Amino acid sequence: MWGLKKSRCYSVLIGIILLGMMLAACDNETNKTYIVGVINVVPDLDQALAGFKEGMTELGYIEGKNIRYIYDGPTTDISKLSAAAQTLLAAKVDLILSIATPATLAAKQAAAGNGPPVVFAVVTDPVGAGIVDSMQHPGGNITGVAFGLQEERRLEWLVQIAPGIKHIYVPYNPNDQSPVLALKTVGNAAAKLGVELIAREVDSETLNDAVLNIPAEADAVFLLPDSLVSTRLPDIVTTATARNLPVSGANISAVKNSQVLTAFGFDQPLCGKQAARLADQIFKGARPANLPVEMAEFYLAINLKVAKAIGLTIPDEILRQANTIIH
Repeated sequence: MWGLKKSRCYSVLIGIILLGMMLAACDNETNKTYIVGVINVVPDLDQALAGFKEGMTELGYIEGKNIRYIYDGPTTDISKLSAAAQTLLAAKVDLILSIATPATLAAKQAAAGNGPPVVFAVVTDPVGAGIVDSMQHPGGNITGVAFGLQEERRLEWLVQIAPGIKHIYVPYNPNDQSPVLALKTVGNAAAKLGVELIAREVDSETLNDAVLNIPAEADAVFLLPDSLVSTRLPDIVTTATARNLPVSGANISAVKNSQVLTAFGFDQPLCGKQAARLADQIFKGARPANLPVEMAEFYLAINLKVAKAIGLTIPDEILRQANTIIH
């Protein structure tokens, strides 16, 4: 009888110990501070990071309490992206947030194998760029938010907003998959609309000339999702405005910031918030390979201040279709 009671006491004791261990594990998980490393190439795209942080805060990840970010600012020199990604790995981050295609490719390569999960934002075509296996099943330890190719519709909007244009200047970096893929779509759309593209390849050495010397025959400027060209957006706008040329931007943030005339594309902060939801699922145990890549929504934005500056009147029927109008 005593032996049976003793056995039960041992069972109860073991149960109490196991329960204590489980509670301690849960407490440690609750008190865990997640470390997110950020890699980006374009200063303007920091707005996606701001949206990510806002989204994480709404999900209960409070900076300075249970989440910490490692970010030294944009790595504008693409040749240094691999080193920047390795620095994040050395810091033993729990997740990498990569912004733009070149940064995402560097993060994916660095984190391959046993590296931390990667969540990307502001990527044009993750399948075409070789970032994921498919949109539904990304594979590996990476997923994120893509915005797809909206260039055809964006070019249509530009021609409607400024119907007199015939020659459109398109500077782009041929070493970046995002603008290369986008240019193909724009070329097809231009042929249908009866306008001619003046496509010009640029690199870090020729960028300044491409920005300051827009071809004389150009009637408008069409900017692709290009991390290199985007670094000189203010200068492009200044040069174009001096000649009363409309500029179409790759995302609506440039319109909101009173830079370009129009854009049809994603909203950077909202894109960042979408990425935050994916990060939350990963922190709660989901595998990135099983989280489908999400698509960002597109919006039409028009800046009437810029329209006035270049002497362009935009019809009311077009303004009524815009999601965002800057007065």
